[in-house]
Amino acid sequence: MTVSGVIKSGTASPFERVLAEATRALAGDAALKVVFGPSGPRLEGDRLLLPVPPAELSATQRALLRGHADRLALRRAYHDPTVHARYRPPGYRARAVFDALEEARCLSFGARDLEGVAANIAAVQHEELQRSGVLRGPGDNSEAMTHALALLVREQLAGLSVPAEAQPLVDRWRPYFDKRLKDGLATLERTLNDQDAYAREQQRVLRSLGLGHELAEPRVVPPAPAKTKAAPPPASPGSTAAGTSGEDLGVQRAHEIAEEDEPDIEPRTPQAQTRSPQPPAEGEQTSDSPEGSRLSRIGELDRDHPNRSYRVFTRAHDEVFEAEELSDSATLARLRATLDEQARQLPGIVARLARRLERALRAQQRRRWQFDLEEGILDPARLARVLTEPLAPLSFKQETETDFKDTVVTLLLDNSGSMRGRPILLTALCADLLARTLERCGVRTEILGFTTREWDGGRSRADWIAAGAPRNPGRLTDVRYIVYKTADTAWRRARANLGLLLRDDLMKDNIDGEALWWAYQRLLARPERRRILMTISDGVPLDQATLSANPGGYLDQHLRQVIRWIEKDAAVELVAIGIGHEVGDYYRRAVAIGSTDDLGPAMIGELGGLFENSREPGRAQVRT
Repeated sequence: MTVSGVIKSGTASPFERVLAEATRALAGDAALKVVFGPSGPRLEGDRLLLPVPPAELSATQRALLRGHADRLALRRAYHDPTVHARYRPPGYRARAVFDALEEARCLSFGARDLEGVAANIAAVQHEELQRSGVLRGPGDNSEAMTHALALLVREQLAGLSVPAEAQPLVDRWRPYFDKRLKDGLATLERTLNDQDAYAREQQRVLRSLGLGHELAEPRVVPPAPAKTKAAPPPASPGSTAAGTSGEDLGVQRAHEIAEEDEPDIEPRTPQAQTRSPQPPAEGEQTSDSPEGSRLSRIGELDRDHPNRSYRVFTRAHDEVFEAEELSDSATLARLRATLDEQARQLPGIVARLARRLERALRAQQRRRWQFDLEEGILDPARLARVLTEPLAPLSFKQETETDFKDTVVTLLLDNSGSMRGRPILLTALCADLLARTLERCGVRTEILGFTTREWDGGRSRADWIAAGAPRNPGRLTDVRYIVYKTADTAWRRARANLGLLLRDDLMKDNIDGEALWWAYQRLLARPERRRILMTISDGVPLDQATLSANPGGYLDQHLRQVIRWIEKDAAVELVAIGIGHEVGDYYRRAVAIGSTDDLGPAMIGELGGLFENSREPGRAQVRT
């Protein structure tokens, strides 16, 4: 019997053999292959991958390994990926909640009746909480809500007690869930044995939580007639149908937020209460727009203009900072040292690709010379003529300028909270490496970042509430743009600024459409003939305050309109890299990577492809 893809038959430890047999028994699949390797824990078809146990197992490590095996075995036994994919929402937050609720359903089939399984899963639950950092971060954002709901549902369905360290988080959100879900959890429990019915109840829960706008109606397939016994119950006051989860829900939630006892997302300061801004008229740009008068280059009556129907309630609290303005020099130096330490562990393939890119760029910088001139650099190839033809004049040559170096590249980096950890670390390392490589080749590089000042809103949202929460307010959060390196700044002068990317407290929500427009406007102001914009993100636009107060898909639609506008413009070439997120349905030239380890090769490969394509500067060239 093969118990491991690395350890051959007969060499597996007794613990591994027993764990493999117990896992197959719990999964109800005698043919399930249990593999111990470095890529676990995960379920891959008919293979269940687990981490290789150390030679000396502690009690905690043993329980954790058993917990991973039990969790995956229960998923193998009771989870239907086809049904899950049919109902799974496309929205980032709704998808996270949907996955957490399905995980709780699978766990309930083992944890309710088997005490050993419950203890093992509790160990995994504790590790997930510690690894996520949700207990150390703000307890009022979307990630915290998802974790709190997952713990409550696991307690209700699987009988798993809420860990003591997570009790304050759950207590903070419990009144919020009690008001909106009411009997929702009990309904979930009644449908445990039918994943199809359970998934439909999950969608009702999402609508009750104000996430109906992240559901895609075509993905919801009606149940078979045999299973349909009654029409769905009418929506509760806190919920809404998928088609009405936009503006009416947003206004209703705004008044609820202002009156009820729920986790505060933004302190309501006296200054915020006294402001009464009015949203701009449709198609109008406010005077405090970060873009200023640059929008005047485009006819505002153009029906395709991406900002024609996009509103911003107020830009009074938006910020554009140079990186050194957000942190003192000592902190930047310390963070840069951390980045340098991590750079030593950067996969060798990234450094090799960077060298290959540099060679390719330098090869395109073909030297063009003019010969037989009366002044310039002495041409050594014609020195022999001095001996053979003493009366012939000396021959000089001069190098002519090439258009290759007349290029600027902007790297636009997603600084949202979901990028914390390894994604933002590798993004910083690869941006640093690209800036150095391109600078050596004479290509100017700009590095920008985007996030928000607060989670799920900010002063803009407080102003909106103070103004009476008018309908369709538009963007309701305070955006923050960070300039890590300008195109005219040498890399050595800006290298310390990239350490700021490691500041977790700066990473909040993301408004991708406006950030992309901001970077695009900066590029248009550059004198270079060729302009390249590369954006790196791991998800769709996400801001709870804006999404809950506007029609469904508000930020997503604006992002698509901005992308279409830029892709039509011959002045800028746009390319996108999605980390763990498919962005091909947004961008014509895009690549999605499943692992952060692939980020460096993807960035360098895409830029290399752009430079290798021969083209006339100023003409757009996109690759599908």
